[in-house]
Amino acid sequence: MKTAAIVLIGNELLSGKIRDKNGYYLMRRLRGLGVDLKRMAVIQDIREDIARELESCSASYDYVFTSGGVGPTHDDVTLESIAGAFGVGLERNATLEGVLRDHFQERITDAHLGMADLPVGMTLIEDDAIRWPVLVFGNVFVLPGIPQLFHAKFEAIADRFRDGQFFLRSIYLNEDEANIADLLEKVEKDRGVTIGSYPRWFDTEYRLRLTVEARAVGQVDQACGDLMRGIDPAHVVRLDPSAVPSDSPDMVTP
Repeated sequence: MKTAAIVLIGNELLSGKIRDKNGYYLMRRLRGLGVDLKRMAVIQDIREDIARELESCSASYDYVFTSGGVGPTHDDVTLESIAGAFGVGLERNATLEGVLRDHFQERITDAHLGMADLPVGMTLIEDDAIRWPVLVFGNVFVLPGIPQLFHAKFEAIADRFRDGQFFLRSIYLNEDEANIADLLEKVEKDRGVTIGSYPRWFDTEYRLRLTVEARAVGQVDQACGDLMRGIDPAHVVRLDPSAVPSDSPDMVTP
């Protein structure tokens, strides 16, 4: 199973001036592609902090995705941070320079051209669906902070990350989760699934949602059967009729 980390970069995210959309979007997309997201970090525009996070994530996970910090201004330090993390310099990339010159034409400035100064060894993924190439250094995929551009660039490369699929089924109960804690632990261990337990304090329909997740529908169904046999039927509100891909919109609790 492939693993991933997301590194969101920008003072504006930590100050609350901008609400992050890219992290949630990408965690759902990775789940749908069968990639197990292990970490998501939000980092200020500080080179040393970004470099330290990227170095650690790159060594620990199969894929690392960054969001933000790749524009022409003083606080766009992602590329410099990648260079620092992996001990390489920066060099002008002719292909990206050409893309920039073609886009900005007579309006181009030295600040614009600075975006073509890439860490030595960085590669570009070009696709007809996107104007700007995706920048890649090793297992680090560099994406912009603007959601529309972030989404478009990720979709252009998404298929290369496909690694199976996760399936999920939910059980809704009027029950205190402490009363079934031992059962949840046993079924999770016995069946090799992941079970989540999510209380609802002010819901009149149910008090607890259990989610059962695995990479095979059969595993999910067997675990749900074990749970249903171990829970008092009087406390069961409903069981989802079948397991569905775990990135389905209706699998998210509002």
